[in-house]
Amino acid sequence: MVHISLIQQSNAQVDEFSAPRVAVFVGGTSGIGKITLAEISGFGFGFTAYVVGRKVSEESFNNFAEELRHDNAKANIVWVEGEVSLLSEVKRVCDHIKTLESTIDLLFMTTGYAPFMGRAATSEGVDISHALEYYSRICFVENLLPQLRASGSARVISVNSGGMETHHGFNVDDLQLKNAGLLWVAYTKIHNGVMCTLTLERLAEKNENHDIVFIHSHPHIVRTGNLYRSWNPGSWGLWFATWFIDPLLMLIAYTFKESAERHLYLVTSGRFGGNGPKIPDIAGTTTRGQLKGGLFLANHKCDTVKNEKELVKLRSMAQNKVWDTTYDIIGPYIA
Repeated sequence: MVHISLIQQSNAQVDEFSAPRVAVFVGGTSGIGKITLAEISGFGFGFTAYVVGRKVSEESFNNFAEELRHDNAKANIVWVEGEVSLLSEVKRVCDHIKTLESTIDLLFMTTGYAPFMGRAATSEGVDISHALEYYSRICFVENLLPQLRASGSARVISVNSGGMETHHGFNVDDLQLKNAGLLWVAYTKIHNGVMCTLTLERLAEKNENHDIVFIHSHPHIVRTGNLYRSWNPGSWGLWFATWFIDPLLMLIAYTFKESAERHLYLVTSGRFGGNGPKIPDIAGTTTRGQLKGGLFLANHKCDTVKNEKELVKLRSMAQNKVWDTTYDIIGPYIA
């Protein structure tokens, strides 16, 4: 485990050259994305952040953005409306950002969907949980790759379930989990995480992407408020969340502050390759055991893990199928 004191030591060494100058936050209107954005702004350096979110989140986020601008006059916080469960919207948003920026230093993605809220498909025929936790993320990466490559020191961070990959229960012949039945609730989070790791690993290992740091992380439990979203007032789920689940989370979850500091570390530390402070005696390695040119899996303790035993099996049984299926779905929405 990377102790919080070492993380704070690393974060304190970030300067204008190692902090992102242009960032895109997908899911930055609340929770982990929001608090990480606040930490970056707190440096006081000049930077631009494009925050993508739904119309319903705009007013509350704009109030938060004004607070950031008040504390850091050099911060340029730009709201970009987009329903990112739709791949057509992902492409539209990316096209818009690309007209404004020639380089992007950080793509930070935290969108998610709670599986116990039930299955639902988008108008494009993709399950919402799969769209938010996987397909839209890869679609963002692909559409913004030219700007990320142009940075020379960019990072792509997908916050989901990095390091938890397993071949058990992963059905390569049912990547949409259409035949999972009630087990869909249990499988969907890890299933989407496996696909994310397999695809990001292949993207990270392409020669043209070697200057981009790719990280798939696990955030641990953070009381972001997501537990209460999407429940109807008076529903049994809201009652159960309030009286049973949330009290348990209070005992085991990271505080907002510690979570923000740990995610800022992922954004800035040189331990994951690229620019940034490097704390002595701490080194991170990719899924192939290398220092750069691949995918870093960061667990909730900010340690990098190879998960080699599981990934060897998953690469053999599923990586090609996941790649082909993914690009069959997102291909029409890549510029």
